[in-house]
Amino acid sequence: MLILDDDDSNAEALALIMQEEGYEALSIISATDLLQTISDFNPHILLLDIQLGTYDGRILCRNLKQQAATKHLPIILISAMLVSQLTETNANEDGMINKPFEIDELISMVERLLKLP
Repeated sequence: MLILDDDDSNAEALALIMQEEGYEALSIISATDLLQTISDFNPHILLLDIQLGTYDGRILCRNLKQQAATKHLPIILISAMLVSQLTETNANEDGMINKPFEIDELISMVERLLKLP
């Protein structure tokens, strides 16, 4: 599992939560490292924050879904934005979690997307 959140404490916390659930999790804080990290780490799922400084996670998601090498990678967008602030970008995400979120909700979504019991 790969986690991209530009807030280091959020990224590390998510990685620790998922590691405690038995997942191999790697967190990064820079969107510029995303493609190389996906190539090197080969994650089974990506947790992607929407607000990434000058980057928009929805656009990154849409771009990943349009590339042959990453189009099958399940992507969960994570956002602290209010639902009313979210605009449609056709990101083609596989799931969306709003902060603050329940850990069980996140784990359930990850398991569903990875087709785990």
